[in-house]
Amino acid sequence: MGRTDLYRGFLLLLGILLVSGCAREAYNISWTGVVVDKTTGKPVKHASISAASSYQVNIDETAEMARYAVSDEYGRFNIAFQRGFGLTVRTSAMGYLSGLDYKVIRNSSLKDTIFLSPHPFNASLVVRKAEQGSFSSAVPYIREKKVVDRNGNGSGKLVKWGFDFLSGNNTVVLDSADVWIEVNKKTGRIELKSSANGGVFPVLQKNNSDFMTHVTKAPESGYSKSHVLTGEEAGFFVLCRNGINVAKMIPEERVCILSYEEADGSRVKETGIRFDYLFQPDLQNRLYFPVSASLQRTESPSEAKFSGIQNDYSEVDNN
Repeated sequence: MGRTDLYRGFLLLLGILLVSGCAREAYNISWTGVVVDKTTGKPVKHASISAASSYQVNIDETAEMARYAVSDEYGRFNIAFQRGFGLTVRTSAMGYLSGLDYKVIRNSSLKDTIFLSPHPFNASLVVRKAEQGSFSSAVPYIREKKVVDRNGNGSGKLVKWGFDFLSGNNTVVLDSADVWIEVNKKTGRIELKSSANGGVFPVLQKNNSDFMTHVTKAPESGYSKSHVLTGEEAGFFVLCRNGINVAKMIPEERVCILSYEEADGSRVKETGIRFDYLFQPDLQNRLYFPVSASLQRTESPSEAKFSGIQNDYSEVDNN
């Protein structure tokens, strides 16, 4: 066999591989279906369906095209793809465990039923996330506020703001706060403090772990009255001042330092931490923070920001 014949044979083999690699794909795909409750069989309305269709770019490379839909009042949905050989599907709905599935595409017309399992308990969490860049009174924000008069005289008045998870408010009355901070004047280190009947439980950073969605149960014990921040924390579980309710607190990665002027000319410097949180009002399931509820974003209402504000974000000092 000559070199020309070998070359032709190689091209023929390559063509066969390409054809066989693409033959498993379908084109102009129409995927219709319904989302139902696995227990009752009733349709689940307003479920979020996120699907990614995998397709062959060439003989050794694949890519994905993503589509998104929301089920209607009868749980029905319809998603179209140009091409693909497989679907990665993520489904979520309030009150249900999130679903993840992979489906092989065998033809261009797909009809499907997605089953979701309900939460085994009341998942009516309070979910609150701070608006990026906002420092309004509605934003969860614990801080120390130092006020110096316009002439810079005196050591300045120190005001502490804590957070009350039971009412969902910032407060200067620490007897009504579940958590607040204290800044060490010598070292500058920040200490997270809790009420007498409450406590804080730090959860350290882990690879490929999202504290908001992956850690869904709070510990029953091991809470401390204070914790010095190291920068290694992914977040905290906070036992409230009543010693019963629990909140899941996710601070921003950086400490916030603000400097601004009040209307009377006095200068203000604040050191504080903004955070997202989940609060569990259900006492029967007070330690549980379900995933689908965690994903529902509830932003704090927008309010006017401080005028003349200067801000800086600093990494937590590990030393």
